[in-house]
Amino acid sequence: MKKADLHIHTTVSDGRLTPTELVREAALRDLGIIALTDHDTIDGISEAQKVAEEVDIEIIPGVEITVDFNGKECHVLMYGFSPDNPQIKKFLKEQQNIRVYRAQKIVGNLKKLGFDISFDEVLARAGLGASIARPHIASVMVEKGYAGNTKEVFLRYLGNNRPAYFKCEYRSVPEVSELARDAGGVLFLAHPGVFYSEKDLKVMLDAGIDGVEYVHPSHPYELQKKYHNWADKNGLLVSGGSDYHGYRYDDECNLGIVAISQHEAHKVRDAALEHQDVLTVAEEK
Repeated sequence: MKKADLHIHTTVSDGRLTPTELVREAALRDLGIIALTDHDTIDGISEAQKVAEEVDIEIIPGVEITVDFNGKECHVLMYGFSPDNPQIKKFLKEQQNIRVYRAQKIVGNLKKLGFDISFDEVLARAGLGASIARPHIASVMVEKGYAGNTKEVFLRYLGNNRPAYFKCEYRSVPEVSELARDAGGVLFLAHPGVFYSEKDLKVMLDAGIDGVEYVHPSHPYELQKKYHNWADKNGLLVSGGSDYHGYRYDDECNLGIVAISQHEAHKVRDAALEHQDVLTVAEEK
């Protein structure tokens, strides 16, 4: 039985494979449904959909969005929206501008720490039109010999509250939840791990999320069970995937293995379609 992976990254953000390469690789890994969830960009979806028809894979539109939660950065996953929705396009353009500004500030902080690094080098590493992310900066640092690997760069310099970190002002979870509904999509809390208390989860619930990512490489069985039970208790959907980027040590092991059932993925897709039906009825009144 083929599975589904609703958390994958490509070269349009910080992944190694192009959308075309990713879809073909997913087919080889016997995945039946995938969602490209690049960081704050949907630029790879159209290319992926064209190739998916050739290899018999279903694409659910997706994006991983950086949001503000109680003054901290966190990630949510939006699924099922129309990539042509003007509200989505406008919002993601704002997110891209924030990402560029953050990267410039981080590079500035690294320079203050004595590192010889330029924003142009980061742009070159990201590639033309890509969503700039901290892994691009970390990769340049490794290439220049300032660290042994990108994980070390994050632990020492780029991680939250580390010396080169720069905090930006992102939209709140309720704002993005409203955007998702207005665009006919659904919103999920991404890879919650051990970082959310019961109080935090209640706040997320009240903010209007539709589901939670319970399957993720960072979630052992006990955490998977915890979040699946929490979703059931609160009438939420569940999602999951490999969070594949293509350059981390366990990525090749996870793609096609760390996944959810197609039935679970179809529930995500169908919930978004229900939102779209409600919007259509409202527009016709």
